[in-house]
Amino acid sequence: MTVFQQYIHIRTAATIAIVSVHHLWCALSFLMMSLILVVSAKAQEEVVENSDNLRLTNGINFFTSDSAMMLTLRFRMQNQASLESQSARDLSIKDAQFTIRRVRMRMNGFVVSPQLTYLLQLGFSRSDTDFENSGFFNVLRDAMIVYRVQPNLHFGIGQGKLPGNRERVISSGEQQFIDRSIVNRTFNLDRDVGINAYYSHTFGDTPSLHPRLSVRLAVATGMGRSPAPRISDKFLYAARLSFFPLGNFSNNGDYYVSDLAFEKSPKFYIAAAAARNDNALRSGGTIGTTLFEARSMDNFFIDGIFKYAGFSFYGEYARRFMAQPLSSDGTSIRAAFAGDGLNLQAGYFVAENWEVSARYSSVEPVPEVKPFLNGQTQYTLCLTRFLNGHRVKVQGDLTYNILRTLPAEQASWIARFQVELGL
Repeated sequence: MTVFQQYIHIRTAATIAIVSVHHLWCALSFLMMSLILVVSAKAQEEVVENSDNLRLTNGINFFTSDSAMMLTLRFRMQNQASLESQSARDLSIKDAQFTIRRVRMRMNGFVVSPQLTYLLQLGFSRSDTDFENSGFFNVLRDAMIVYRVQPNLHFGIGQGKLPGNRERVISSGEQQFIDRSIVNRTFNLDRDVGINAYYSHTFGDTPSLHPRLSVRLAVATGMGRSPAPRISDKFLYAARLSFFPLGNFSNNGDYYVSDLAFEKSPKFYIAAAAARNDNALRSGGTIGTTLFEARSMDNFFIDGIFKYAGFSFYGEYARRFMAQPLSSDGTSIRAAFAGDGLNLQAGYFVAENWEVSARYSSVEPVPEVKPFLNGQTQYTLCLTRFLNGHRVKVQGDLTYNILRTLPAEQASWIARFQVELGL
């Protein structure tokens, strides 16, 4: 057998193995969903005589008869269509897509005691699995166990979102626009595996009126979701400090931007976050392509939300510092995005359940990185019809997209339409 024939056999075997793993993941995911549905159906049969054990509020909630355990099941999907023009002047179609943007199942609740809580979230769409960068179909998004010492103090261990910019912490299903900004896409810390802590303090007896200060801390692998084991004393360290001078938002309103609660008095917060990722192996720290050499990076964020009477404003500034943003294998170069970004967006309810919003987003790499990664600016106008808050909504947006390539800029129009449906 020739060397070429051996290579073909090896490559064929590897392809079969990858496809088999993919099919195995799909089978296991389908089996898990089937088991959940069976258990849910059985639970519904058992609680017919005692309807207090089943509630349909923010998902399907199941309680044991002694209220020692609780399970909440939720799902959601985002179905999207998009068009991009050849250029700002040539409106012929360059790219057209029909996409199942996200399909997710979420389970959360408590066991033994309401103080011991958990969160498990799975993602099944192609964009959720990160196959292109991680090399395997990664359906696991969150797997967190949290112990709540007090309502304002808790500790967690497992996989979940890191305390970085607020736009990333806000669920993708509760965004003001069809998707997050290019600033978030470039600089966010995303998810990782580790430990975290949260503490908040209200300076008074009325949380909705008196100032509040909160802090989140995390130590994680720095390698992202479901990382491969590695022996190292280098980790990711993150901290976020938030201040609410006029008291809490209504209905946890700092975890979504649109003023769905129509705040009766002005509310806002200001926050700062910082993260150090020692010896990161990916271009975005916990996300992105694999670098040829490990690099340390520092991320900084400042963000805030203001809401009042149906009007909302969100602003965010991000900055990433790196001593050596370029890595090489001797023949080619891979770059991490060192630079800064600014995102500003505002929305207003022009009628009941109808919101118009506008956004400006821009990212700019440092000069050393510009030959390899482009700067970008987007202006976006969005119209949203809320049918059941963020659970069920229809959105359409139009973006003027400017890509600062060398030697000249390229501009185009992007139109998107999306339906969000979930429990």
